[in-house]
Amino acid sequence: MSNKDKEEEKNNKEMNLSFYKDGYTIASKEVTDFETLTPLFKGMQSQYSAISQLTQSFALRSHQEGKPIKCENGCSWCCYQPVYMTTQEAVLIFEFIHQVFDDKQRNKILSNAQAKFKLTKGLEEEQKQKIKFACPFLTEGSCSIYSVRPMACRIYLSSDKESCKRKFDSPGDESVIPALYDFVLKVGRYMNEGFVGYLKGKGRKMEELTIEEFIVRLFTDDHFINNWLVEDYFGESESKDA
Repeated sequence: MSNKDKEEEKNNKEMNLSFYKDGYTIASKEVTDFETLTPLFKGMQSQYSAISQLTQSFALRSHQEGKPIKCENGCSWCCYQPVYMTTQEAVLIFEFIHQVFDDKQRNKILSNAQAKFKLTKGLEEEQKQKIKFACPFLTEGSCSIYSVRPMACRIYLSSDKESCKRKFDSPGDESVIPALYDFVLKVGRYMNEGFVGYLKGKGRKMEELTIEEFIVRLFTDDHFINNWLVEDYFGESESKDA
């Protein structure tokens, strides 16, 4: 490895650590207890606000450089692939579902999640990527939980809609790569890892599962959220790579 490559690797590690610390700091300041969900949701709101401000600044810069973000309302090519979220994101979304949607809409969401989970359950990641099935929250080409969408969706920004369409047409083909912004992906990823790291340190059991798996679990386990709040867990986190 050349000295230039070593320096670049060092800078990347320092940058990633900085974003991790940002997420950890936000959580440590806002999530003061687990007696209710309020502190957690306040912390998540601050985290999402921070990533929103960053992406807005990034969008302006990208536009000025002649490579604008092409994502827009109604473009949903990315909403058919496996999308993962962490436990606190699932809890926020589930609470949103019960506050905003009626029984008929909630039953539809559960039905959608069950149908997709039936196809993907037990599959290796490579096989999951080959399945093209709409997100349970996709309604008439738009996200029905946009204000509380998980971090993975917030940072999935493309400079070329056609590249996303090609990925949609060829799920599982590793040679087809959407034209995403690597910087934004890294910022969101490490910021979320920092937030999760703080929660894990406070004894919360943290998992990373697909949207549909989490939704099915929350709908079928009435005690999930309460147990998550009160039961300390200091084992290993579970994730898609576990």
